[in-house]
Amino acid sequence: MRKIISGILLFGLFLAEGYAEEKSKPSNIDTLTQKTQKKEETLGAFDKLHWETDLDLAFSRAKKEHKNVMVMIECVTCSWCIKMKKGALSDPRVLDKLQSYILVKVQRSDKNSTQYLPDFTGAIPSFYFMQPDKEIIETVIGYFLAEDFLGYLNDIDEEN
Repeated sequence: MRKIISGILLFGLFLAEGYAEEKSKPSNIDTLTQKTQKKEETLGAFDKLHWETDLDLAFSRAKKEHKNVMVMIECVTCSWCIKMKKGALSDPRVLDKLQSYILVKVQRSDKNSTQYLPDFTGAIPSFYFMQPDKEIIETVIGYFLAEDFLGYLNDIDEEN
């Protein structure tokens, strides 16, 4: 009888230890929160830029500040958009050039904002360089390395 009771107690201790380990594991919500925080941290310098989300406000600021506007159309789940943010749009040389623009970030699903861009095909990431009067200077579509994106910015600067 003692062997049976000892066996039951040992089995109970084993279960309790396993239960304690389960409790110490992060929940799915904790894991999701950690992944989201890690993703946000890794976007780096991109998120330190001031991004407008309202095109009317951006063009109003552009007129007041005598700056051109760069509209970025993206989707938060787009892997190429994320790569662009982590790469070219976080490069110090690109960041320096972007200081001369009013920056606007628009979600592809925002039909009210994309109406300003009659030639928008739905491809993302898309970048529209525009004058304060909403005239398009240049359109750049897709993912680019920092050197290539910097080349576009330099060309636009030279043309204007």
